[in-house]
Amino acid sequence: MEKESPLVSVIIPVYNAHNSIAKTLQSVINQTYTNLEIVVVNDGSTDESLDIIKTYAVEDPRIVVFDKQNEGLVQARKSGIDIATGKYIQYLDSDDIMHEDAITRLVNKAEETQADMVVAPFMFCYDGESHKSTFFNFVELSGVEFLKNILLKKAYWCVWSKFHLRSLYQNEIERPDISFGEDVVLSTQLLLYLQKVVSVDYIIIDYNFTNTSMSHPANFDDKKYGDFVNYTIWIENYIDKKGLGEEMKEALAHFHLENAFRRIYWKRFAGIRKDMKRLVNEMESYPCLINNLSKRERKIVNAYRVSGFWGDLKLRYYNMRHKL
Repeated sequence: MEKESPLVSVIIPVYNAHNSIAKTLQSVINQTYTNLEIVVVNDGSTDESLDIIKTYAVEDPRIVVFDKQNEGLVQARKSGIDIATGKYIQYLDSDDIMHEDAITRLVNKAEETQADMVVAPFMFCYDGESHKSTFFNFVELSGVEFLKNILLKKAYWCVWSKFHLRSLYQNEIERPDISFGEDVVLSTQLLLYLQKVVSVDYIIIDYNFTNTSMSHPANFDDKKYGDFVNYTIWIENYIDKKGLGEEMKEALAHFHLENAFRRIYWKRFAGIRKDMKRLVNEMESYPCLINNLSKRERKIVNAYRVSGFWGDLKLRYYNMRHKL
């Protein structure tokens, strides 16, 4: 690339990824866009990950290795940001693959539009199969408008699908102790600090969803459920703190609906009566919410509309019949 091409920092947090990190690194090294700073943060791996990373770093001087004690994804990404010097940031997980022309497409779009962030689709890859993510294609939106669309489930939370300016981190970034949902926390803040988001309809990453992935149902324990509860509370409080609660009220109602039924399908029934009471009230204000519900979900809502007792009874019935 030409010398005036902006430097891009690709940040890869790594923890015990010896089976995948080589392919991930190779996908970045092979980018058609060459003005890269590849920041690899080893988060206290106990396997051979660090040795593999160091081997690649000897061969490619663009790779910057930072070895630290294990503190989790939030702090690993923060360490990467502290080290990065590029104009733009691209996150990448240690088991995902970046398509060869991804950075070129993202930089071109960002530079020609002078956008703060470029969002792009990706491939879901699981058990030998893959499919393209649902993609919300648009010309230009504000950060607030794009956040609304995430809450409406038209776009995704994941930060690695959001190519963005490093200068956004000059703003105050909160980092609560939330591991499951860290992308929600970070994406929300970045979006509310920026002015312009654009999209490019080009698949940038193969997202490898495995049995060890954090969001896999088999790995959903009490700690992750606690994080889920905490980030749903955090996002609403943060939006209110920014003075956007009223403007985003309808989008948050959709968010509440999605999360209430997540709890039901995860069979985490504690506090569900309170959630459903809130949802019933929000459906009075926004009748269109019903369009997001299945026939069975509508029956559950209607039961809670009658009374909390009747709603609990309906849930118990569906649970006993293994219909949840």
